Amino acid sequence: MFYRARRAGLLSEPHLLDRRINETVVQAVLEELQNLLLDTEKLKDRYKLRLSANPSAKRPGVDERIVESILSGGISNDTRRYILHEAGFIQGQNHFPRRLWWAFVDKSKFVDYVTQIRSFVQDLWRLLDPLRQDEMAASVQMVLSHIVGVSNKVDELRSLQDTLQLPSFIPGSSGDTSQKSALASAAEIKAITLNGESIPRETCSSSLNQSDNFNNNPSQDTQSLHLLNHQLRECVPIKGSPDVATGKYDGRTVLVEWKTLPIHSINKIMMRVRHLALLLSAPKHTSFRSLRCKGIVHETDSSRIAFVFEIPEEENFQPPRPLRTMFGCSPSVADRVQLALKITESVRQFHTAGWLHKDLRSENILLWSPGDLAFSCPVLSGFAFARLDSPSELSEQPSADPQRDIYRHPEAMGDPSMSFTAAKDIYALGTILLEIGEWRSLRSLVERVVDVTAHDVALSQLAKIRPHLLDDGPKGGLATLRFRMGDIFARVTQMMISGSIPESLSLADEAGMSDIVRPNILDVAVRELGRCVI
Repeated sequence: MFYRARRAGLLSEPHLLDRRINETVVQAVLEELQNLLLDTEKLKDRYKLRLSANPSAKRPGVDERIVESILSGGISNDTRRYILHEAGFIQGQNHFPRRLWWAFVDKSKFVDYVTQIRSFVQDLWRLLDPLRQDEMAASVQMVLSHIVGVSNKVDELRSLQDTLQLPSFIPGSSGDTSQKSALASAAEIKAITLNGESIPRETCSSSLNQSDNFNNNPSQDTQSLHLLNHQLRECVPIKGSPDVATGKYDGRTVLVEWKTLPIHSINKIMMRVRHLALLLSAPKHTSFRSLRCKGIVHETDSSRIAFVFEIPEEENFQPPRPLRTMFGCSPSVADRVQLALKITESVRQFHTAGWLHKDLRSENILLWSPGDLAFSCPVLSGFAFARLDSPSELSEQPSADPQRDIYRHPEAMGDPSMSFTAAKDIYALGTILLEIGEWRSLRSLVERVVDVTAHDVALSQLAKIRPHLLDDGPKGGLATLRFRMGDIFARVTQMMISGSIPESLSLADEAGMSDIVRPNILDVAVRELGRCVI
């Protein structure tokens, strides 16, 4: 308790209350909480709670197998052993002959009881200064994101989803509510993916304007996602991204992403395509920043398929523009930081939901709105090679085009020799952030080490890109990024490309969480980019 109180900012020295905080108020609130939680007579009289015994239950023991399964993915080995040791010690000091149960007989009284506890916790929260509140909120968000990310059981994910949709204990924190809603959406998508069930559909037509309510809707299955080939018409590739086009399906404007199926594994890939279409058709929180998939079209007598996406209906419709084609305009530094933050949040959401993109590059970041608003509403596209984050999944090589390979981690180039991992997506995201920071194409940033216009570019040449991008010397890839975008943006970009979290960005000093969960690069990146103030 003292350790956590120091981390929260209640204590400034070991066992001493911070002098800036009203000691009388803290003591009064803690006494009320103690009475609420421990005074059995008050619980019975005021809140109609009854303490009963289960005669058939033996004295419980700590089943380390169960606890290990819950804690194994989320915390370090030392912390897990400590928790098990303390649980055993506490149990040894309390020789209850029977298991005791609390039972409430008046629902309204029980609600009052929980509300009272919540009120006192909020009172303690208000005593923290705003900086500490932000740090604690970021720490809680990181832990919740980590728990969803490592959970691989449908029932656990459903419970997490329900819990994350409850009101926040943080008073007046709309940002926290939105983040929890985003995590609840990720937990639902992951549960659906693991369970292979139908996905609930919203009635709204565009994922760009979805509400955070993604339950209680009609379901959609893989069969209904197979669209009629003859209904897809007037497909026109968008400038700068030949695999993406606008077109008409059943008279409505749609976005189309083409994918050519490999002949040698067409059946396995088609199964993945159907699951991917199901995922992309699910109603998702706006932080996913992806369009709603209407279904897939399989071209007659061809190995090519099309993912068909719904898009916002506008009177004066203009096709989207890939980020790579926007480097000629002049957005502000603040706009570019927000653009980087929103793209990073999108990738984090898909990773948390258990999916890898596998083809992140500036061509696949679409900007829709006109003028400066375009940078506040990026849309993630290019999902043709996306798959579940599982070592057993079949890996496809997205292309052998040097202009696309420059975005790929060295281990993701050429024929797949090892399973694609989240770290490779994060590397590609780092190259996009470098483009945003320098506001020019990656092709021009790496021309010192590789000529991507050459007829045949060896993998050994492409392998030189990563060391070059990590070089902050006068001629390196990071040479001017700090000057253009500031220390935080440069450190985040370098962290993504290197694949390791530097001590300067560690969560340990601020929130005391590194001993509980393993830090995630995307969580740290979102936190740091959110702190950039221009």
